[in-house]
Amino acid sequence: MPIYAPSLPPRPEPGQGLPPALVIFRFDLRRVLRLKLGRFFGFVFLAILLILVAQLYVNHLMASKAALADIRKATEAFLPQGARFQAGLLNPFMITILWLQVALVGGGLVARDTLYRIRPLLYAHPVTPLDYLGAKALFAAGLPLAVMLPFIFLPWGLSLAIAGLHGPVWPTAPLYLLPAAAAVSALMGAVTLGASSLASSPKAGFGWALGILLGSSALGGVASGALSDPRWMALGLGTLSKAWPRLILGLQTEQGWIPVLLGTGFHLALWLTIAVRRTRPSEATI
Repeated sequence: MPIYAPSLPPRPEPGQGLPPALVIFRFDLRRVLRLKLGRFFGFVFLAILLILVAQLYVNHLMASKAALADIRKATEAFLPQGARFQAGLLNPFMITILWLQVALVGGGLVARDTLYRIRPLLYAHPVTPLDYLGAKALFAAGLPLAVMLPFIFLPWGLSLAIAGLHGPVWPTAPLYLLPAAAAVSALMGAVTLGASSLASSPKAGFGWALGILLGSSALGGVASGALSDPRWMALGLGTLSKAWPRLILGLQTEQGWIPVLLGTGFHLALWLTIAVRRTRPSEATI
């Protein structure tokens, strides 16, 4: 019996089915949902969220009882409804864990396709480099945003349900926290996409992403110490992630708006440019 060379399925007619970018995004999403690692991080984020919600509930009960007025004064740092409390909903510890998750998951987004030489097959079919990069970027930035949304809306909804408009969480808190979460998600997506495009395997992609995260913070610390100017800390991705919620809510930071904007723009431009160049058809194989 004759043996035929493997071939791609017939090219679909234009306009049929989902756009190629959404098909690739759906594939990456399903792959991550099947991983045990994703479930582990899901339990970690759920535990952090439950602790924050329990703290919010207990704080409101303490603030609502006149008999505990003295305790309320003693714990004033935990009870106020000010901007610092709102910024704490995007918990810095949660964001640090989220960086690790995105590095682990996103490190293989492009590197896995490079390792197994999948991209030449994709580009031979109705997938353009823009479709491919758009799908990977949507996943890399959408994953951290999807994780942060419950940390915004669950405490906000609980506060409204228990105490109405005068609860611990501002009724307008999502209007401040959503842009901050979007900025942090964009940083995470750009860095992991650039790191993965530089790597030749998923493990190397994780190493690149983790190295960029730690290296940028070290570079910012060295520059800040050498020049005696804390604004240089805005080179660090960890500093930028913590600064965005505080700045949008009007809190003071050592860096300020301009360094944070410049640092964010620098990282987005650098890592997205690398990702665009490394996902060209001529770079599809190692």
